[in-house]
Amino acid sequence: MDTTTFELIVSIEDGRFVPTIGALVDHAAQYAGSSSADAASFSTAVTEALATALAGRTSRAPLPVVLRRRAGPLEVVVDGQTLTLDV
Repeated sequence: MDTTTFELIVSIEDGRFVPTIGALVDHAAQYAGSSSADAASFSTAVTEALATALAGRTSRAPLPVVLRRRAGPLEVVVDGQTLTLDV
């Protein structure tokens, strides 16, 4: 693992841990070389998408969240939606 290639997969069942996922995204973005401001904006976009996905669920089954970078943009996949940040 280095700043250009990494992947983290977590699951979330309810909104209590949305801020934790946001903190992971913020840290990953800065680790990959993003500015603090860009990392914070991206983290906010991800937490909003995650909160929306959780609110629309009828099941309490875990929702996977994939955070990865493969020598390109930082990607976060939430409920089939891919959010990206160029770093």
